[in-house]
Amino acid sequence: MGGWSRRIFIAAAVAALAAGAAGAAEPARLAGKFHEAITAGSFDLGRFDEAVTLFANAERRANGRPPFKRDGKLLRAAAGHAQNMAQMRTHSHRLNVAGEGRLVQRMDRNGVRFRTAGENIGMEKVLRLLGRPISTKAAGCAFTYADTGAAVPVHTYASLAESAVARWMASPKHRASLLSTVFRRIGTSAAIDRKGPACGDVYLAQNFAD
Repeated sequence: MGGWSRRIFIAAAVAALAAGAAGAAEPARLAGKFHEAITAGSFDLGRFDEAVTLFANAERRANGRPPFKRDGKLLRAAAGHAQNMAQMRTHSHRLNVAGEGRLVQRMDRNGVRFRTAGENIGMEKVLRLLGRPISTKAAGCAFTYADTGAAVPVHTYASLAESAVARWMASPKHRASLLSTVFRRIGTSAAIDRKGPACGDVYLAQNFAD
């Protein structure tokens, strides 16, 4: 664009069933709207983007970095990719989708101007199954934690954002993007495949730009 020299950084994908990482740095405030279950009505992309940004900026603050600014164009690019991954049931930075299969195409399609950009992707479960022992016995979606016998709840916007940021921070390449001194803008989205194993998969896409 405009003669700019542009660079793209793609982080390696996070495995869907990897062990849970340590909790993300706690944001200074977390409003009640973030504690609604992600399956209650339609998925609120803006609310999830805001929640992830709060956790990401808490990590940046803890590591002496300036906060990210939310960017609507980056959010739209991330939302399109998350939705395509969920529809295709494919966890990848590259998809066979005309005009938006690669990150640079998604950026251009959504009018994102940048010199340097990057992308993190990941997968979670609709239920909070990661990071704790789960009983092997389940009826439908009635999973329980093996250590306490308590029912496994559906993720809230807050818990999904916290888990995603914690797991990205535990991965060196993802962490490098989240703590980059080059990236200033962020947009994060998710899409739910409700027919995925163990009561549903959540596909995550996170975009960065200078």
